[in-house]
Amino acid sequence: MVHFLLFLLLLFLGFLALVIIIVLTMMKRVRKVFKETPRPRNVDGPAITDTRPPEEQNRKIVPDNEGEYVEFEEA
Repeated sequence: MVHFLLFLLLLFLGFLALVIIIVLTMMKRVRKVFKETPRPRNVDGPAITDTRPPEEQNRKIVPDNEGEYVEFEEA
């Protein structure tokens, strides 16, 4: 009887682990799809959607040596 209950406990724990793995995998996929789906903004007129890959979207437009402090001389 004890062996049977131990077997049922191990079976239940294995099933629970399998369910958790499946749920986490599905959540990861949903998060990835949600992150990659462009969301239009609420503005008047047509929505502008950026379809560039994330690497290109996140690159700097202004180089590091531009836009910094400039010496000012009074005329």
